[in-house]
This record gives sequence, C-alpha cells and structure tokens, in this order.
Amino acid sequence: MGDQGPTPPIWLLPEPPERGWGLGRVDIVNAAVRLADHGGAEALTMRAVAKELGASTPMSLYRYVHSKDGLVDLMLDLANAEVRTPEVPGEDWRGELTAVAVDTWAMTKRHPWYARLVHQRPPAGPNASRRTEFVLATFDRLGQDLASALGYARLLDGYVTGQALQWAEERAMWQRNAFVDVVDVQRQARAWFGDVPSEDGPYPLLVRVLESFLAERHDAAGETGADSAVGADGAGSDAEPDASSRAVGVGSPGARAGVDEAGAGRGAEVDREVAGAGRAVESGRRGSGQQGVGQDDTGRQDTERQGSGRRGSGPSDSGRPGSGQAGLGQAAEAHASADARKVAAAAAEDAQFELGLECLLDGIAARLR
Repeated sequence: MGDQGPTPPIWLLPEPPERGWGLGRVDIVNAAVRLADHGGAEALTMRAVAKELGASTPMSLYRYVHSKDGLVDLMLDLANAEVRTPEVPGEDWRGELTAVAVDTWAMTKRHPWYARLVHQRPPAGPNASRRTEFVLATFDRLGQDLASALGYARLLDGYVTGQALQWAEERAMWQRNAFVDVVDVQRQARAWFGDVPSEDGPYPLLVRVLESFLAERHDAAGETGADSAVGADGAGSDAEPDASSRAVGVGSPGARAGVDEAGAGRGAEVDREVAGAGRAVESGRRGSGQQGVGQDDTGRQDTERQGSGRRGSGPSDSGRPGSGQAGLGQAAEAHASADARKVAAAAAEDAQFELGLECLLDGIAARLR
C-alpha cells in the first residue's frame, strides 16, 4: 500500500512500451516469481528483482510495474494462470469444482507465497477473474442467485487458501528449525513431551494422537510401521517437507468424476514413484557399470558416475574388495528411501485436503437439494 492511499490494481494502469534494454513486464514478473518461490514472500523486494535481472537500478523496474503492489498483482495472476477451468460448466458440477480446487491447491504448493499475498490485493487479474467466473457460472447453472453463488465461491476459495496458508507456514517453520524429515520433528517432540505421555490429563485423545505419531517409523516405501527401515536416528533422512510439484497436473477438468477417482489416480502415481525408487535401490545394489540418472518430482537429478560398479567388483582404492559397490548401493537406498517418504508425505497432504473438500461439497450439495 502506498502512502497516498490504496494503489489501484495494475490492470487499470497502462503498460509502457518496451525499451531497448531487452526486458519487459513478463521478464520482471517471472524473475519475481522465481525469487519468491525460492526465498518466500519476504525475499520479494524491487532491489532483489533488479539484481536477478541485471537491471541498473530498482527504479528502472517501476516503469513497467508502477509499484511493488503492481508487481504482486502480476505475480498472483501469473500463478492463477496455472489453474485450469472448463470453458463452460458441465453436468458434473462436483467433479469440475473438485478439479479446480485441487488444481488451485497444487498451484499454492508450487508457490507458497501465494496464500500469504493473495488477500493483500484485489483479485482483479484476467486469470483470477476467469477462475472466479467459472465457479460463479457453475452455481448460476444450478439455479442459485448471484449472492448465493458468490457465497459458495468464497467458501470454496477460503478453504483452499486457508489450507494453503497453513501448509506454507508449517513449511516455513520446518525451514526455520532446520527440519528436513519427519524424524526430526519426532525427535523434537520427544524432547518436549517424552516418549510416553500420560493419558490421565484433560486431553486423552490428543495424547493418543501424539503417542501414535511418536511410535511411527518410516520405511523405504514411504509407509509407516513398527518394523521400519528408518529409525529414530533419522538415517538417510534428506527429504524435504516440500513435495509441492507432486500435485502438478492433477485436477484436469473432465479427467475424473470426483474425489474418489482423484484419490485413485494419485495413489497410482505414488505407486509408480515408489516402484521407481525401489528400482534405483536394486540398481545400486547390483553395482552396474552404467550411469544411473534419477529425477525426482522437483526436477532434481542425481547421477551415479560410470564405473563405480566396476571398481566394486575387485579391490578398491582402499584395498577392500567390493567397497565401491556397497557404497553405491547404500547411497542409492538412502536416496530412494528419502524420495519415497516425500512421495508418501505429499500424498497424505493431498488426501487430507481432498477429504476436507469432499466434506465441504457435501454440505453445499445438501443445501442445493
């Protein structure tokens, strides 16, 4: 907000002509999104964006975005461009609204700053307007008056952004405390509450929840159980809490009828990822001489250099036969275990989100009868 009152949405301000320096509004917005994706909303400054672009001074950006508020307007709408909507509402209103909500949820996980900034500016951009118009048109088609349609749209949007904000703040808390795996959270909880809290207090159900959490072990397949391969010492726990890109591509309009099919599709994707992780482990154990490349859901690539297996077949540099093969297998197993836990954590987050969404749509459907 400026000192002279609210800044008008950038859509009401003219876009300046391009200058000779070769950059324009799109370049500025893309650079700002990259910065915020990496460092959060607090990393978003005009100086940082100018440095990212190699601009001479931050002031040179104002010609294109008018103010930081204008830059935020453009960033929010660029993020909304990732949310797909049908051109017109169809017969399966629940399936279509589920798809839009899940697509929006996936977008907010890719851009955690979105939920923190979206309520600071008017949602007046073309992509945000397209999404809202579709939701309003859906309820209009169901015979609802405009006030009711707007209320339902706000209810759905409030659920999605509220869940997104909670997820983003929890992710930021993990980063502040250098938690890289759920094992770190378990360790901290044990330090605070002990291994076996008493159920004699005023919150016996919460105590049971905590006991269950502390008893979980996370195995290489990303599941939980007492016989886990990963213990409380956190061996191999290099997973990050952010598995946001796992949700990329879900929620395509018309791809499924509702929540049940979405869950089935996500489960199949998880199975594929876990199977791939297992193959990486087995490949490492065999110690093959080929270069192995594994790419996880955030696009990170991990390579195992050619020839490691050959060294493992005979005396190694240290004189221990097979040490190269063993080291390769252990590294691959640790990486696969961490990646599988990321997949499982993302699937659990999405399932919890869709459960709440299903309950919300149940309530709306009951009122529409």
